[in-house]
Amino acid sequence: MNEILVLGAGVVGMATAYALARKGIKVTVVDAASGPAEAGASFGNGAQLSYFYTDAMASPSLVANLPKYMLGLDPAFRVRISLSPSFIAWGMKFLANSTQHAFERNTIDILKLALESRSAISEFSGKVEFDYTRTGKLTLYSDSEGLEKARGLTSLKNQFGAHQAVLTRDQALEREPALEGYGHEFAGAVWSPYDEAGDSRLFCKNLQELLERDYGVIFKFGSRVCRLLTRANAMVGVETEIEQVECTCAVICLGAWTATIAKTAGLRLPIWPVQGYSLTIPALASAPTASITDTARKTVFCRIGDKLRIAGLADIGDAQGGFREERFRALLQTAKGIFPRAGIYEGDVNAWTGLRPVTPDSRPIVGKTKIKGLFLNCGHGSLGWTLSMATANRLAESLAP
Repeated sequence: MNEILVLGAGVVGMATAYALARKGIKVTVVDAASGPAEAGASFGNGAQLSYFYTDAMASPSLVANLPKYMLGLDPAFRVRISLSPSFIAWGMKFLANSTQHAFERNTIDILKLALESRSAISEFSGKVEFDYTRTGKLTLYSDSEGLEKARGLTSLKNQFGAHQAVLTRDQALEREPALEGYGHEFAGAVWSPYDEAGDSRLFCKNLQELLERDYGVIFKFGSRVCRLLTRANAMVGVETEIEQVECTCAVICLGAWTATIAKTAGLRLPIWPVQGYSLTIPALASAPTASITDTARKTVFCRIGDKLRIAGLADIGDAQGGFREERFRALLQTAKGIFPRAGIYEGDVNAWTGLRPVTPDSRPIVGKTKIKGLFLNCGHGSLGWTLSMATANRLAESLAP
């Protein structure tokens, strides 16, 4: 293989372009936006490089709470049943992955990927600027029952190299003094000392410069992919809104839009968009230094330079992803309740919404397809930033001669 089109310039697409270019492959990146990470989940994600909080979405606890989610009784998680055949098929597979055995298997598989990604992303800290920090993460649990369940999963993860520790409330306060300003009670936390953080949008922008300068990668922005062109079950090109691009090899890294584009080549992928929101505000001195995940309220806090990124909510069922003011307000009010003095909530809060491309087992889909010359790197859910380099490297290794 000498040339390839990378469809998508989010963090997964940019990482893929880098991994392929390093193998000596001529790469062209195609994206609808005006620049890398300007749309989709890479623009406003939670910023956490969450190498050890790799819990699959499908789990026994989620299924147990489904009635509450479907009735709208949990402000952080909403499920709206869709009659779409694709949603029904995805939902049935999702439920099949919600057993304890499947949950643990999927979580460990994702952990292994995350560990691969950790070393690869660390190498980038000396190549491109992206507000990279190594401050660790505290995952808070509101009650002793949740903390005990976390203890069991932590023990399992540690067998595979997670290096996590379960902390009491007092130990968590000692680790992160900003928790004195936490607005709720909590029983304890899981400490992930090697989790990191970084701005994925800044990463993609600076990586573009490196790819153009050192590897001759070509970028075609403002070029929305409409469909894949095939002949005799092989790739012959890609049709965008402005042109047809001939190619015999392409990899789809289009996040939540991957399944729609893959369908134009007759491929049905088990990916469904889960909508989330974020806001970015100036951080105050009382903001936590470590990244924080509040499991009860499904909200994360992460410093990016002098800013504080707050992300959360998970809305399943609507594939359109339009911004809903009331849902964003729910996140804003939740954030104020958790850390009322962590940042400046008045003024411009940089409201954002995006779609996470979730598979039924939360594992990314990476590799070849039944279409000759067509490859996939997709379905990363909320861990696209975390897993990007691992899946990119795996794909590149499978394609290189």
